Amino acid sequence: MKKIFLGLAIYATITFQSCQSADKKSSTMKDSVSGDTTMVNGNHVTGAESTESSVDEEGATFLKKAVVGGIIQIEAAKIAIENAKSTEVKNFAQQMLTDHVKALKEIKDLAIKKKIITPDALPAEEQIHIDAMKKITGSEFDKHYIDMMVNDHDKVVTIFKQGEQNKDSDLKKLANKTLSVIEGHTEKAKEIALKIK
Repeated sequence: MKKIFLGLAIYATITFQSCQSADKKSSTMKDSVSGDTTMVNGNHVTGAESTESSVDEEGATFLKKAVVGGIIQIEAAKIAIENAKSTEVKNFAQQMLTDHVKALKEIKDLAIKKKIITPDALPAEEQIHIDAMKKITGSEFDKHYIDMMVNDHDKVVTIFKQGEQNKDSDLKKLANKTLSVIEGHTEKAKEIALKIK
């Protein structure tokens, strides 16, 4: 009888410790659906660091929208370099690629610093549009791409103006710096649009 009781006591102790260990793991790591709390934008954060962000909800939304906008501009520019007919459109696309790769890195670096998880890929509807652009070439592509640049940059200017109003000084500084570049792109896109209509 004592052997049975002792065996049950040992089993209960092992089971209890296993459950505690599993609870500890589940409290520090989450599945891919809800997000891995030990990763921020693909980078590991140490256990001592808090994964709580210093940026408010509006700031987090701004960073996420800015990243998606940057990815769209980069992907569209890559296609334009290949598919555009006009040398001016190709040159504009190359400038877009250069500027937006740099801006996207700065935005993602700030998001990591502020512990905001940003998208690594485009939303489905945006990806469908990018994929459709790959099938357009020549003058038709030039018009489509430049019209897209005018419309998208107007929207992006609005997003970055909102970013300038944020309470976080780092975010405000980045939004202000990037806004001047984006406004330059908008003016250039509008200038090219007048020539290719």
